[in-house]
Amino acid sequence: MAVTRWILFFILVSATAAGAAEPTAPPRAAANRSKLIEASVTNAKDGSPEKTFSSGTLKIYGMWKGNALKAGDLVRAVWIAEAFGYRQKDVKITEAATTAYKPDDDGIFSLVRPGGGWPLGRYRLEFYVRNKLVETVRFAIEQDVTVEVH
Repeated sequence: MAVTRWILFFILVSATAAGAAEPTAPPRAAANRSKLIEASVTNAKDGSPEKTFSSGTLKIYGMWKGNALKAGDLVRAVWIAEAFGYRQKDVKITEAATTAYKPDDDGIFSLVRPGGGWPLGRYRLEFYVRNKLVETVRFAIEQDVTVEVH
């Protein structure tokens, strides 16, 4: 009789625990919430994220959106030329910063084409929050394509 009570108790506790279990979020959603910001680069303020730009692109925009920022967080963007030319690597182009005022704040940083044109190569835009690197977006500048019609 005692064994039967333990079995019934175990079944009852197991069923109660199973019924009370919280649904779990998909791993991807949990990973996105843990990132302080999501970022991308584009060639227009309302454009889609891009990975490559032509050498004729006038301006590149670094878009960011906060997920878990704190009011007063400093969001800093550093534009870097990773590889261009023969010997130049990881050259800092410029940086800028802004202050976030809410957890899901967003913003835009931009980089204007230099006077002599974009050097062809690989670039990255690093985002820092609280002086910690939180997101890196890589992109490339490629030669414009010219089509000749005869």
